[in-house]
Amino acid sequence: MNEEPSHYALNPSSELVKRAAKLAKAESARKGEPEFHMTEDMRRLSTPWSVSQVRAEQIQATDLPAGVILDAAAGSGVQLIALTTGLKRPGLAIELDPNIGLLCAANMQITGDEADLQRTMDRVLIGDGTDAENAIVAYWNSLREAGTRAHPPIGMLHLDPARPKDAQRHEIDEMEPAIGPVLRAWSNHLETGPRGPAILLDLSPRLNEDQRSLVDAVIETTFPGIPRTWEFLSQGGGRIDRLSVWIGSLSSQERSRCVRMGKKNIMATIEGEAAESELVTLSSPPPYGAYLTIVDSALVKSGLHEAWLEKALPEGTGHSWLRLDGRRPLLISTDPLIRDDEIDAFVIASGEIVQHRLTPPELHTIEQTAASSARNGVGKVTLRCSLDPDLHPTLQRRLDKAMKEFDGSRGFMVNLDLDRGSGSHTLYVVCKEQ
Repeated sequence: MNEEPSHYALNPSSELVKRAAKLAKAESARKGEPEFHMTEDMRRLSTPWSVSQVRAEQIQATDLPAGVILDAAAGSGVQLIALTTGLKRPGLAIELDPNIGLLCAANMQITGDEADLQRTMDRVLIGDGTDAENAIVAYWNSLREAGTRAHPPIGMLHLDPARPKDAQRHEIDEMEPAIGPVLRAWSNHLETGPRGPAILLDLSPRLNEDQRSLVDAVIETTFPGIPRTWEFLSQGGGRIDRLSVWIGSLSSQERSRCVRMGKKNIMATIEGEAAESELVTLSSPPPYGAYLTIVDSALVKSGLHEAWLEKALPEGTGHSWLRLDGRRPLLISTDPLIRDDEIDAFVIASGEIVQHRLTPPELHTIEQTAASSARNGVGKVTLRCSLDPDLHPTLQRRLDKAMKEFDGSRGFMVNLDLDRGSGSHTLYVVCKEQ
């Protein structure tokens, strides 16, 4: 037996807030959001408060088994604070770094409601999140020393493993603490609801399908047969912003969920089974009057683009996927999309094909590009095609300036690869938005 305890507990208090202020000033990331003590590195890695709140709002308190909410690698504590505040549960944070643990405890104190008796059971443990046996004893001992005789179980586990700053491979073995040891260590301490224990894993949004399968295998090995829902969250930037797995009592009836989030709130959610799609390569320019739609890449990564498509197009509409990878998955259809908030939320741009161009926009031809687009009723063109990233902003500014004198609808330009048999050719297509 170790002479020194493996974990020591911090009870959030005003005294800890004073100590934390010497390490990092409490600041709000956005107007109207709570202030948190964080270093610059912590702020870069921390889940934004808006996302943390949205996640907490997705969970129904009645779905959670009894007990405290545990974050086994808490960091700043922002996600844990959103969960405990929203679900009215005590929080237990575990953090290996003593300085980060101090800041976490201070954050729990400054965001807590002193009138809420649940907060008297909040604790931060400095120690190893994979050592569940010693951690739970340290937690209960701390409660007893403060006059609380309860031995609360763990009602929910949240884990957001840290990753190296220079991570390139985006594989699960880069994560600390490792998922498997944490799940195994806490499996006997988690209360179980009708659908199993409640677990939320927050993972790198760049995990590929093979890596996600490895995560599934780790979960299945620890909790055989437990239901789970993979959630792909997008904020509209052409990528997956957050990837998470909602396990057991937190899972839905479906295996996949895609969430489109605005600055603060969920705009749309779609759930279902992931499906594969056939990709079509055009051999000739797409016909005028057809419609091109750029969809949110997170929708495609979630595999729910076909489920979305069933709602998005009128019955009998001809359609094909022209591109499914990259930041701009592309759909062509004979008819426009059905206009609906739940459908529109996953659309980056959609419009009728009005012009074909054989060459990309260039600085010396930008006036001609503007004039030819205007002749087709387009008064503003957003360049959504693959261009030199260093040149793209300049081209867009010049094009905007050149089109100020024209009236017309909003539009966009995309690039298409045409298969000519002997090789491919890139075509630039201007679309007038719906």
